Amino acid sequence: MYKTGDESGKPLLEIRFSAAQSYPKASGKESDNSKVRYPVGLYAQVGRDGADLFFRCATGAGSKGAYIGDTKYVKAELYSTGSQLRGNSVDKDRMVILNSISRKVAEEAGCASEADLPTAVPDA
Repeated sequence: MYKTGDESGKPLLEIRFSAAQSYPKASGKESDNSKVRYPVGLYAQVGRDGADLFFRCATGAGSKGAYIGDTKYVKAELYSTGSQLRGNSVDKDRMVILNSISRKVAEEAGCASEADLPTAVPDA
């Protein structure tokens, strides 16, 4: 998605979903202060240029020769540079957008009950 009249070539938002074999495990102490973790799904974080959210949702391979086989998880990615957004809550805003769209994907895929995606994103 691009802003009207924006000639930078950078999207306001770019969102992708993919099947995932695993998800990052949160360590008790994370050294990278540029990332903010949120208690959403199995693993959720916002970084400088976007957000990642992993949630439980079994997916089946489309065919025997599929690139990736059956999986237990979905990875949602949102790309959005900080310079494209305004306000004091840019990190949380990104997670609210990604969580909301992920909830709809989980509902459509029939895995909303196992996805653990809240209706409102708690503070980090």
